[in-house]
Amino acid sequence: SIGSTLLSVPIAAFGGYAFARYRTGGHPLQFIVIGTQMLPGVVLILPIFVIFTIVKLTDSLLGMIFAYMAFNIPFLVWILMGFFDGIPEDIEEAAAIDGLSPIGILLRIVIPISTPGIVSSAILSFIMCWNEFLFALILTGPATNTVPVSIAAMVTQRGVLIGKLSAGTTIAIIPMIIISIFVKKYLVKGLTLGAIK
Repeated sequence: SIGSTLLSVPIAAFGGYAFARYRTGGHPLQFIVIGTQMLPGVVLILPIFVIFTIVKLTDSLLGMIFAYMAFNIPFLVWILMGFFDGIPEDIEEAAAIDGLSPIGILLRIVIPISTPGIVSSAILSFIMCWNEFLFALILTGPATNTVPVSIAAMVTQRGVLIGKLSAGTTIAIIPMIIISIFVKKYLVKGLTLGAIK
């Protein structure tokens, strides 16, 4: 979850900024990007499994990071595009007049201003990866099982291992509680900024 989030958010930030400011690819490309989210995971899991088997990425953390990135980046691009659209272009024009390059404007002006939106996107990305079940079930093995898959394994033919199930559920919830405590102000500000744009 951490690896996928750390890789997905910067890529999505560049993509969202390109869509918001430069209208890269126009509306058709934007629709294609969000259209990838409309396909159910069940349809995609078999071809992904075949590809990952060929390149030997099944039962590996790197494979899971790539799989989660493929599904998180389009979603994050759309979220961040809304935040970048809400930043007045006058600020960027003033920075350009002062001599900043387009990359400098993005890194030194736009990203600091949109930090709440980026943090909100990172939190959503982490939660989606942490809670994902289908791809983790198919693409992982005993050594790389994720928390949801391990919790599901507590339901056995002998019955539900209620003690282990309760402990596993508590372990699954603890990271979400810790994250919510430390980034609550960014999350509230980011979600509010996106709502009133």
